[in-house]
Amino acid sequence: MVNAWGLFPFPTLESDAATAESVFQDGSLISTPSDCLSCPTRECLAKTGGQAGRLTECRFGMHYLRVDDNRIIVGVVATDLPSMGKRAKRRGKQHPELRVRVRAVEHAAAQAKLLGPGVVEDLEQLKEEVMTRVKEDPAMFNTLADQLRKDFAETLTQSHDFLQLVKLVRGHAETLLLEKFPDSSVEDAAEKLPTEGAIFFSTEMMLVKMDSLVFLNEINRVFGGETRFQIHPFALKYYRIYKWQAAQKNLTIQLQGQCYGHCWYNSAAIGALLQGLLDNLVKYAPAGSKAVIDFQEQGMHIDICFISLGPRIDSDERGQIFLPGYRARAARASASEGLGVGLATAKNISDALNLNLTVEQSEDPDFKYAERYETTFRFRLKKMDQG
Repeated sequence: MVNAWGLFPFPTLESDAATAESVFQDGSLISTPSDCLSCPTRECLAKTGGQAGRLTECRFGMHYLRVDDNRIIVGVVATDLPSMGKRAKRRGKQHPELRVRVRAVEHAAAQAKLLGPGVVEDLEQLKEEVMTRVKEDPAMFNTLADQLRKDFAETLTQSHDFLQLVKLVRGHAETLLLEKFPDSSVEDAAEKLPTEGAIFFSTEMMLVKMDSLVFLNEINRVFGGETRFQIHPFALKYYRIYKWQAAQKNLTIQLQGQCYGHCWYNSAAIGALLQGLLDNLVKYAPAGSKAVIDFQEQGMHIDICFISLGPRIDSDERGQIFLPGYRARAARASASEGLGVGLATAKNISDALNLNLTVEQSEDPDFKYAERYETTFRFRLKKMDQG
């Protein structure tokens, strides 16, 4: 079988992580030098120094450049590098057939990478190509989302003991709160006592997060168990939980708009959707900023908007941020924590119930908070016919 890399002008060294073996391939213009073939260290395979995509000099006076995750250009001497060691200069004089220009090698490597997966084994490039295909192919998007949901479901089934522990801690917190304020609701008492309240709200938040994960893999649970409820007071439960967390980072969340309409849904599913959007809002809104939950009742619909400042969502990521485990590039840079399941759960519920969950973002950054953009997540509930 002909190796396509035999057409490449310079010699290369390929490593196989599975077998821990490495194989040289002669280039079409330069063959592998004998000194590389007999190299006692092959340090170029493991060396992490140097700038990606740039020629680096090994201790034996040879220059190399990484093409992808498995292959390196080796056995050349770049005579126009700004700085060259004595050994490299000596090799250049003794072996003129190995002399190259920096630009020629770097350009050849760049062109090879453009050939894409199948020729180069670059993980980041492969991920980008896969995500592009996911964006353009709805069937592939659904297949990937289903597989990711199953992966998270396996993790969820292992968390039963932790769930019981959280419930136990919350129960103790409730007891302490009601002992001090027997005539108040648990939530009202929690807002009056910082220490016990912190324990209660943190455990309550953990429980609503874990409850919502059920809908990530078992979307059929959104159907059945429907009840009539008023959305505004229903949303207050989740608002109060996250209002406590927001206060820890000096984030203000305001409720806006009048809403008296009733809905007919599985309330746990709608609660999971609210939780996912609130969790995302509080996680990424910068400290000291303001966020709004806006209720817009019109005709037979209620639009609910979550408006806050958030990291940039590039145009190619608008659909991908709803995939389980996916976090936008800017989001990964701004916050290290997060599993990427809150928005996935919300979108899963929205798609099943036709709630039309969408995201919009301003093109211009906020004038006060650098690299933060006004971001709006919106979904629509159907009102019950009062007649």
